[in-house]
Order: sequence, then structure tokens, then C-alpha cells
Amino acid sequence: LPWPDRLTRAVALSAATVLSPVAGEFDRAAYEELLGRGVAVTAEAGAA
Repeated sequence: LPWPDRLTRAVALSAATVLSPVAGEFDRAAYEELLGRGVAVTAEAGAA
């Protein structure tokens, strides 16, 4: 996968994990919703 796609999945999974009340699990519905929103990744953000 290209880096922007990897980062989108990582951020969505991280957020969905925080929403789960049990350690080691994630909220699948939230993950899929967040994954659909995407994350904007730019060269400027990577340079910061």
C-alpha cells in the first residue's frame, strides 16, 4: 500500500481502538466509518 493509505488505516484503527471499552479490541463500525473519511497527508505535514 502507498504511505497515505497506510497512514489512513493506522489513524482509523487507532481511533477505533480508543472507542473500544476492552483492551486489545477495536470498534469495527467506527473503523470502517473513519476509514471512509480518509486522512489528508501532505509533504508539508511530513516535514514538520
